Amino acid sequence: MDIRSRAPVRLSFAGGGTDVSPYCEEHGGCVVSATLSKYAWGSLSLRRDKSILLDDIRFGSLKLNSLRDIRYDGNLDLLKAVLNHFKPESGVGLFLRNDVQPRSGLGSSASAFLSIIGLFNHLKGEMKLTDYEIAELAYDLERNELGNRGGRQDQYASVFGGLNYIEFKGDDFVRVNPIRIKKDYILELEKNLILVYAMDRSVSGDVIDDQTKSYVKNKRDVVEALHQSKALAMEVNYALRKGDFNRFGELLHEGWEAKKKFSPLISNSHIDRLYEIARKNGAMGGKITGAGGGGHMFFYCEPNKEDHVAQKLSEAGARVVNFSFDFEGLQSWEI
Repeated sequence: MDIRSRAPVRLSFAGGGTDVSPYCEEHGGCVVSATLSKYAWGSLSLRRDKSILLDDIRFGSLKLNSLRDIRYDGNLDLLKAVLNHFKPESGVGLFLRNDVQPRSGLGSSASAFLSIIGLFNHLKGEMKLTDYEIAELAYDLERNELGNRGGRQDQYASVFGGLNYIEFKGDDFVRVNPIRIKKDYILELEKNLILVYAMDRSVSGDVIDDQTKSYVKNKRDVVEALHQSKALAMEVNYALRKGDFNRFGELLHEGWEAKKKFSPLISNSHIDRLYEIARKNGAMGGKITGAGGGGHMFFYCEPNKEDHVAQKLSEAGARVVNFSFDFEGLQSWEI
């Protein structure tokens, strides 16, 4: 028997950054996000011996004689961390493939963690973890076990799937509120949104570290920008529920202006140029996804202007990425 899994990446519309400590503990945070039809895919096979075979399509393969050989050395550490937690009694073969590249700004590392966790959780039968427990475990392994900085929104968005308003109130208190809107609104949102890959970036932790240090130092612009970002997320939630997409586009633009104040590392001349091109050709608003500094950008466009915006961005060096929304979240199955 083999186990398969998939976990979607996410697109954060508003509130990103307010889910990062210590802001969320001190003030509470919230985000609005949707999951996309781009996935981390996992496979697990049980072996008769104790050996462990790890295979990541992007980062290569590794064979270990047993769990005792696990060392965090930068080589497939994500797979090792999940193995270290579940400690399977038999040997295993693990395979991971991600539809988006690392440091994409779409939460690909969280979806990868969740996909592998989902494989082992599938084997637990009636003792399976809840969606909240799975998300919190993925957060703990990535942030604490491996020391990768970031917030909690990626893990919760990917597990639950769909369009959500997610609240963070410190420590491990998280509430996921599905945004239930008409299918017509979902289709309109999908039609008028475009997603592009802007440029490669370094590790997102650099941006998050700079944002956190500025917040801890109580830099006024950063603190006020985080407060504004949280308020905008609440407004985006309301605009989507009403189907007020003109206001949604305006809020995205306001959110981008606020986000750039978190850290000077969030944007650069190339990103600013792409944003300006999009706005001049029919985009109402948009922003960089994730921590910033590179990766993907998305834009909400005036009706029937999306193709023109995409063409102009392509001419400027961006790569248009086709997508649809995912409403299933983490899935696992056996063959």
